[in-house]
Amino acid sequence: MAKKEKKQPKPQKRRKPKKEQPQQYLLSPLNNPMLNYRVYVMGKSEKTLVRLVAFLLGGIVGLVFYGNLFMRDGVPTTMTHISNGAVFVILGLLANKFVLPIYVENRLTARSNILKQQFRSMLESLTSSFSTGSNVQNAFASALEDLKMQYSENDFIVQEMQEIINGTRQNISIEMMLRDFAQRSGNEDIASFADVFEVCYRKGGNMNFVIHRTHTVMSDKMAVADEIETKLTSNKLQHNVMSIMPIIVVLMLRTTNEAFAVNFATPVGVLANTVAIGIFVGSYIYGNKIVAIKE
Repeated sequence: MAKKEKKQPKPQKRRKPKKEQPQQYLLSPLNNPMLNYRVYVMGKSEKTLVRLVAFLLGGIVGLVFYGNLFMRDGVPTTMTHISNGAVFVILGLLANKFVLPIYVENRLTARSNILKQQFRSMLESLTSSFSTGSNVQNAFASALEDLKMQYSENDFIVQEMQEIINGTRQNISIEMMLRDFAQRSGNEDIASFADVFEVCYRKGGNMNFVIHRTHTVMSDKMAVADEIETKLTSNKLQHNVMSIMPIIVVLMLRTTNEAFAVNFATPVGVLANTVAIGIFVGSYIYGNKIVAIKE
């Protein structure tokens, strides 16, 4: 009798490696979890609130543009109620996809601006400390005490300065601590300061001049950005108003004129609304890029 051929095992499909989620906290050279300023992770309550608000606003806007379809002689039918519910849910979910990244980006920008302001205060305190003839360790310790008078213990720069000083007490070089802070901050000015500080500290340069110069350049950059921001304030306000106006206009037409309301519910009206929404979203994104300030 012929031997039965052994069945060869089926090759297992390779699983795609899961994408690593960005970490909100990274370990410092002291193995302490420190904030990663390049990542913003929403809390459960915050995320739920943002999602709920985005869902409701998206659903309401969806009904403004696509509400009351399939009406018969001006009377809502069963399909009208079903379509209204479907539009509300679909547009609400789409709004979540659109609003959440914008919200996170705005929170990151706000946090970056706060850190930048506080870092400038740190440089100002260090300049004052070095001008009195203090060495590096004493200058940082004195600057920390000065910062504690300006900010609370929970503020970013106070926590970072405390970590730097704790590192020096554990025989970790101050350059390494500054480099770790710069990498987590994602700020070019802080990274440049860390690089210049390392070179100057090892080569025996004029530390007082370096810190004073960095503080002056950073202050000038922020002053220019503030001036541009002031000049663009009216343009940003106009942009926000014009972004809301199409929704208000369509809502007024629907509620004040029955003929327009009927036309909006026709296939041609739905197509026109879809094209209008596409133009509206594209204009909003492009307008944000125009008024955005990149240093």
